[in-house]
Amino acid sequence: MNPAFIILALLFFTSVVMMIAMGVAWVHFGRKRHVLTWTASYAVSAIQWVLNAAGLALHSGILMALAAMTIIFSSVLVLVGVRQRAGRTAGLAWLGPVSALAGLVASYAALSENRPLLGIFGPGYVGVLIAISALELTRVDRRLTPPERMFVAILSLLALFQIGLVVNSARDLFMAGDAGLQAYRAMLGLGLPSIYVASCVAGVMVVAGDLAEQLREQLDRDPLTNVLNRRGLESAARRAIANAHRHKRPLTMVICDIDDFKSLNDGHGHIAGDAALRGFAQLLHDGVRRGDVVGRLGGDEFGILLVDTPVEAAIEVMERIRRSVAEADLRITLPRALRASFGLSELLPEDSHMDDLVHRADKALYEAKNAGRDRVIPWRGAA
Repeated sequence: MNPAFIILALLFFTSVVMMIAMGVAWVHFGRKRHVLTWTASYAVSAIQWVLNAAGLALHSGILMALAAMTIIFSSVLVLVGVRQRAGRTAGLAWLGPVSALAGLVASYAALSENRPLLGIFGPGYVGVLIAISALELTRVDRRLTPPERMFVAILSLLALFQIGLVVNSARDLFMAGDAGLQAYRAMLGLGLPSIYVASCVAGVMVVAGDLAEQLREQLDRDPLTNVLNRRGLESAARRAIANAHRHKRPLTMVICDIDDFKSLNDGHGHIAGDAALRGFAQLLHDGVRRGDVVGRLGGDEFGILLVDTPVEAAIEVMERIRRSVAEADLRITLPRALRASFGLSELLPEDSHMDDLVHRADKALYEAKNAGRDRVIPWRGAA
């Protein structure tokens, strides 16, 4: 049997397995758009390997032209999926027209049996798309995860491999006989299966890593209010405290709760109490900045970490939130308007744990309750 068909069969079954794995991940783990897009990419790849094998067996330029277009389309889907995963779907208006043009040129080369032209435009454009995909993966405002780093490395290697095919095809323009073709086929046979399989494994690891992060977020999130639970808040506080000490930046902890929540819960039932907690949590979330952290400590007690915020500025923030709680029209779901009290504590040089700030903020909250509730009180120490 021709070794080319064995390689194409391996690539076909690898694509099918990846299509099934990605499809299962999409169905059972949140139906993320980028996972569905990558599922489609592997499905198109599987079709491409079949077309390639049929084109070789039948010596059909039409089938080879279709194979060239499908591999370009599959690479386009890889890039689109990477952008969807990062939440950057804008800026791809050029992709359709340019990809269509590259597909037409590659199809013409296949139909006219112009092997050098096909080897330049097909792998060349695919290499560009894969290189852009690798670059897009690195455009995040955080440290890359190990699966992401592996995926970037493999995609970069795949892009370099495509460039190698382009260089070889360009040399073929100046070489007599089939020497260039034999070198091109040798590169494909030796390099493509291992690099393609490695890219598939890296893709699966990225999706698995995303799912693991999703599960961790679920473990750290309060299901009723959709803010962090105590475990999640403590984890965020460890990072915030370490960062504040390292960069000598202020950090303020806020402990707050709903005034007379027990009477609301006892007098109007748990449905009204749950509605109050959800509404209160949403008002807290909407009232702070994106980098700040909101969590539920238990019952009706919530904690807020105001990053890069000294206590005097935090008082202004919480006064604004206190007024928004009092003015919020939640009586559609609640029998009465809410009121809330807030205790604040700024990070001290000797603080190392969240409990250090919580202890002082709790004292300030207790003082707010004794002073008549519905107010913001900072911890002022022994004074």
